[in-house]
Amino acid sequence: MAALEKPKRGFRSREKTRQKLIEAALRVMSVKGVDGTAIADITEEADVGFGSFYNHFATKRDIARAAFNAHAQRLKTIFRQIADNEPDRAVAVTYIFQVFLTKAISDPIWGSFVVHAAADLPGMWLEVFEEFGAQHLREGLAGGRFTFSSEKSAMRLIIAAIIATMRVLIEKTAEPSAGENTVESLLRTLGVDADEAFELSRRPLPAYVSQMLSGEGLR
Repeated sequence: MAALEKPKRGFRSREKTRQKLIEAALRVMSVKGVDGTAIADITEEADVGFGSFYNHFATKRDIARAAFNAHAQRLKTIFRQIADNEPDRAVAVTYIFQVFLTKAISDPIWGSFVVHAAADLPGMWLEVFEEFGAQHLREGLAGGRFTFSSEKSAMRLIIAAIIATMRVLIEKTAEPSAGENTVESLLRTLGVDADEAFELSRRPLPAYVSQMLSGEGLR
């Protein structure tokens, strides 16, 4: 029995160190960015030996991706629930846009990290958004809710607008209605009628989404 417990303890210890490194990278990169962060910055923040880093990650970009993906997976759980509950794709994408902006305000460390990651690792955002956003856009286009000529261009425009708005919200330099205005503009760009885009952009997040944001540990 003791022989079995030792490997289990070793695995738990290894996973704990890995998680400490990811959380440390999130904090440091939220200030310095991915390119501006040294591996020594991460290990010092995590309070682990420098060599421990290479037991888990090959490069700082690997750990940046791990930090990004940890939150992206949790967010995608919410987005799947939105997709299941909201058959109107204009409503669904409205709530998805709002989730990003709400989380950036409630968790500015995560928000700052994401803003930096978008600049230092631009392909990461598009790659993740393609997983959960492209289907909504295609279904909205097929159902006549959206009108756009290029899915890729639409996604790049959405990402750029969301990131820019996250930045000013985190920096507290935005006007009070910045989030709503961005969502409204994106909906109109996707082809939603102006009056409806205004109304949708001012809708509060439904209770089930707000509960998931707080209950799924998305700090």
